[in-house]
Amino acid sequence: MSLQDVSQDADQRDRFAYLVNSVPNRSRDHQIEGREILEKSGYLPADQHILIQVLDWGTQSIGLNEKVDLREEGIEQFRAFAGDRIYAFTVDLRGYEWGASTIAEAELRGYVGLSEDRIFTLDRADTPDKLIEDGSDIDLDDRGAERLKVVARPMVTVKVNNKPVNLRFGWHTGAEIKAAAIAQGVEIRLDFTLDEEKPNGDTQVIGDDDPTFISGGEVFGAVDHHEDS
Repeated sequence: MSLQDVSQDADQRDRFAYLVNSVPNRSRDHQIEGREILEKSGYLPADQHILIQVLDWGTQSIGLNEKVDLREEGIEQFRAFAGDRIYAFTVDLRGYEWGASTIAEAELRGYVGLSEDRIFTLDRADTPDKLIEDGSDIDLDDRGAERLKVVARPMVTVKVNNKPVNLRFGWHTGAEIKAAAIAQGVEIRLDFTLDEEKPNGDTQVIGDDDPTFISGGEVFGAVDHHEDS
């Protein structure tokens, strides 16, 4: 059920709609306490759960006795977590609260409204900032996790047949890696077989359509395995 369907159904029933962990719920009252939100959604006992409200400007925790006004424009969205600890962090100085020790990068990207050409980093004072990989889980217990920044997706360097090749930090297919290498002067062809050399000494074939995440420092070999080579 889409947000629009939930909203229309709520209007027809003269009720106020909201979502908890993407599951639709309704209330007859426009003001509802955090405890009631948790209990109506099946998160029992309520006092053993954390309720987070997703807002346009960030996320915030809602206390058990704290009331939420469901009359605001749009469908109010909440996340419920088992536990009693609230994790506070910022993204470019904008405050967020969360109910688990990790948050999915993809989920936070949606809340922040991050475009594909931007990424998150952990802000560290004494060492280089840590780049957050697309689709990973962000450890909110990690050093620097209380301060995240948004930066332009950087260029990083890998090696193909011992030659440096610059790629964007992020996901690339085998075909894209070979094409970038050729464009940067590496003497291979697109029909060569591409292997990634792992730090433990193992190798993995990266097919033309196989995605692999490039964070910088990866080592590849490209070899002509055709019988007529």
